Amino acid sequence: MDENLLKEIRSNPEEGLLKLMDTYMGLVYTIVRNKLAPIYSKEDIEECVSTVFYDFYRQRDSIDLSKGSIKSFLAVIAKRRSVDLYRAGIKKIHPTDSLDSSPNIAVLENSTVDTETKHALIQSIKDLGIPDSEIFIRKYYFGQSSKTIAKALGIKVNTIYKKISRGLVKLKNALGGVL
Repeated sequence: MDENLLKEIRSNPEEGLLKLMDTYMGLVYTIVRNKLAPIYSKEDIEECVSTVFYDFYRQRDSIDLSKGSIKSFLAVIAKRRSVDLYRAGIKKIHPTDSLDSSPNIAVLENSTVDTETKHALIQSIKDLGIPDSEIFIRKYYFGQSSKTIAKALGIKVNTIYKKISRGLVKLKNALGGVL
């Protein structure tokens, strides 16, 4: 199937791309949306999806199906494009919250902290319960501001500040002062 689809894209680009998009649009859209939804609009996500298919088309002559399927190739392009766009979007966000000086879980994830500590941190965040765990994930993983979180959860901004402050203390105690 992949060989026929690739031949069609090369010989009749318009029809081939339509078939490619019919077959893999859901996959590509899901990959991109899962990464970009926290900080980008639906239109930005759709533009990124279009770019993924354009990138595939541009590289159509260098695709070697012996190294992987069209599905895996598209998935890799979608993941890389969405990560690049996500990083660019995060750089544009200028945090104004006074609590943003707290340790950032995303930074912690890339540091030399051993795997056990990471698992303990994740479990401790889960143990905070709803909505506290969701607040922490939105704040430190997705990089959302307290104001955005408050609006999304229907909670006052001051309550978000309090929950973060108390949650950091709980996490610090649960992890034995590691944070």
